[in-house]
Amino acid sequence: MKLRSLLLAVALGLAAGWSHAVTLKVANQGDAQSMDPHSLNESLQLTFTNNIYEPLIARDKQLGLAPGLATKWAQTKPTVWRFELRKGVNFHDGTPFTADDVVFSFARAAGPGSDMQGYTTSFKEVRKVDSHTVEIETQAPFPILPDVLTQVFMMSKKWCEENKAANPVDRRKGIENAASFRANGTGPYRLKERQPSARTVLVRNGTYWGKVEGNVTEVIFTPIGNAATRVAALLSGEIDLMEPVPLQDVERIKVSPTLKVMQGPELRTIFLGMDQKRDELLFSNVKGKNPFKDKRVRQAFY
Repeated sequence: MKLRSLLLAVALGLAAGWSHAVTLKVANQGDAQSMDPHSLNESLQLTFTNNIYEPLIARDKQLGLAPGLATKWAQTKPTVWRFELRKGVNFHDGTPFTADDVVFSFARAAGPGSDMQGYTTSFKEVRKVDSHTVEIETQAPFPILPDVLTQVFMMSKKWCEENKAANPVDRRKGIENAASFRANGTGPYRLKERQPSARTVLVRNGTYWGKVEGNVTEVIFTPIGNAATRVAALLSGEIDLMEPVPLQDVERIKVSPTLKVMQGPELRTIFLGMDQKRDELLFSNVKGKNPFKDKRVRQAFY
């Protein structure tokens, strides 16, 4: 098992923090495939839409659980959790955020076309108690429910129904609806412009319920698939931040007086899983047996 290292490069002025409002120009090797937070369970997708949409429970800088659109939560019975919702929160179109949106969002995430169904399989029922209180009843005691809820973003019931996006669509099949290229969340940034595979622009939400750290008022995101082109754009000042950084270019970027390589542990682990169940491996020149059933063979790989 190996904990990967996350590398990104950023212009020094931005890394240090400027006092005046700035536009942040970001490039990645890929693009978010949809603006629908339930359509695709993919890291870049969720990282991007997390600026627009929010979950009931968030993560703080130390990755601990923190209040998001829910201010408090408690396990009232072995299989029942109660959540008090944040008051005074509006979606980007001005619609108030209420318990109806929570019930709707979880049903949407669990429904056909959603790639987030795995986060809702423990649910038995999501019910409204009052306008700002909901309960989630699980099939069995599920102590890690608060952790799971950090992955499911809340959407406006009214907006989705009015825009014929009450159900997510399967992005992997190339199907799209209004939520695929438009967005209406409660988060710190609003979607201003969307050109898939070319350019996406976010602007700060001036009515955001929370505090937005930093001075970035606009973000221009550009997918640049070619690593060399991406590095050249960074070195020329065409972009301010890029991720990932090609390993072969790390030292080259480090010597630039205007750039900084930021490195830290990544939020995922990658491990080599060995097939110990089959009597014969599917893809092997060893026939009639499975070498991985021998503990000594598995140990040799480590």
